[in-house]
Amino acid sequence: MPLPLRGEVMRINFQPTTETQQRQHEKHTWVYPVKLAAYATWLKNHGKNVVWDESVKEGDEVVMYDSQVNIPFLSLPAPDRVFTGAKNFRWQRNGNFKYHPATYIQVADHCWHGKCEFCVEKGKEYQVRPVWDVIDELKELNRQGFKEVFDDSGTFPVGKWLKEFLKAIKGIHPTKRVVLGCNMRLVDVDYRAMAHSGFRMLLFGVESANQETLDKISKGTKISDIKYLAKANRAGLDCHGAFMFGYPWETEDDAERTLKLVHTLLKKGWIRTAQASFYSVAGMQSNLFAKKYIPKIYDVWKSPQFWKSQIMKIKDMDDLKYLWRCVMEGLKR
Repeated sequence: MPLPLRGEVMRINFQPTTETQQRQHEKHTWVYPVKLAAYATWLKNHGKNVVWDESVKEGDEVVMYDSQVNIPFLSLPAPDRVFTGAKNFRWQRNGNFKYHPATYIQVADHCWHGKCEFCVEKGKEYQVRPVWDVIDELKELNRQGFKEVFDDSGTFPVGKWLKEFLKAIKGIHPTKRVVLGCNMRLVDVDYRAMAHSGFRMLLFGVESANQETLDKISKGTKISDIKYLAKANRAGLDCHGAFMFGYPWETEDDAERTLKLVHTLLKKGWIRTAQASFYSVAGMQSNLFAKKYIPKIYDVWKSPQFWKSQIMKIKDMDDLKYLWRCVMEGLKR
């Protein structure tokens, strides 16, 4: 059965924005929209008149969000990163990258947990590409000169798929591998094997220091699971922690507890960097007072213990540049 095509239009004009690749819509950040770029590539490959980020003309069909993608995920090709300008500075300044040029891939669509109340991917089907297909894309990215790649699946696959992937990528000569990063849940996997296979940074959604909150948002984790941050850190991986404030049921004491956890993890070096966002669910009134805690996570720069843990991780000039960029970004907030 042939895949569905859009109706004939003068041009299909892809217009990515600072919201295109975000799972929490209050965040505005330029992130290379890998799924949208893959869709543009598919249409282009099928003879459609596709343009990327050009001025909109009368008669154009404008595509901005993943919700407009009407081709099954597993039928999408790897994005044409020349056509979609993946090396453009707009995408390169993203904080997930230490080495440049860098880009995003998408190993899977949505999240294998798929239950978090705040996530736009809640309840959606988790689909994972074959290992060989991902390996082929990584080899091509290396050929194009990309030095770091971050997987923006809702959550990176684990279990059998991860074991097969690590085995396959280990078969590539180290000088022909790109450095990897991905979104990860707080689970027990072989972090040392991931580090040895080229992974550098893992992004963990910790969310809160309060177990009641984790239960209410259906996170599926325990406070004690932060031990996996320590395990990943010991394996030599750079951990990035994501947290949230503004839960309607939380008090200021609850918010302070989460803030303290962020600072403690940064001081110990269990996470190297952190971010905070505001809990927002349709039809639910958030605690607006909690917004003041978001910039406070960056106050950790005043701690000598934080600087000690950061300096101990510096191995080369790239590490120093990365630290400087992260600190400067934090001070802007």
